[in-house]
Amino acid sequence: MVRTFERATIQRQESHRIAGTAGKPRSCVPPSILARYRAWGLDDDESDTAGRGDDHALPSPTTGSNASVFDRAQWQKRLRRILDELPGSQPQWHDLMTDAHALQLEPDWIADRQREEFAFIMRRVVADKVISEEDHHKLDLARKLIGMSEAEAEDALHAIMAEAEAFFGAPVKDDK
Repeated sequence: MVRTFERATIQRQESHRIAGTAGKPRSCVPPSILARYRAWGLDDDESDTAGRGDDHALPSPTTGSNASVFDRAQWQKRLRRILDELPGSQPQWHDLMTDAHALQLEPDWIADRQREEFAFIMRRVVADKVISEEDHHKLDLARKLIGMSEAEAEDALHAIMAEAEAFFGAPVKDDK
């Protein structure tokens, strides 16, 4: 646990050094760089997307959803955890989707959150610069649960791999 924390701290410091943002106040860092850090989980505030109060957590004023911002944030955290812990968490998927319907979450909002979390998981997979067979299995299972086409998932994975290679300056090895 300590080594993981130390490695994450070193990676975050190194990414700040490379981007030229080391030692600068957060307000001086361009928003595009901050967004990239958040996408790769390198944000200094260590908060997750569900807990930040982002606009995408707000209910749509045109629908009859009775879900609060808190309910949406909690549902999204469960979604992230379940996708992250696949394949062991697969039996929990049905309960998650049942809760989404009970909360009257909008189908478009659900689909957007699923795709965001799928992209986040892909970024975590390529962060170590190696995509193992186990990683491919996890991504394929997540894709099937979400209902994403294989072509769409492949396109997203290739885009994220290219982003990772540009960000880290090293190729991502695919052990498929």
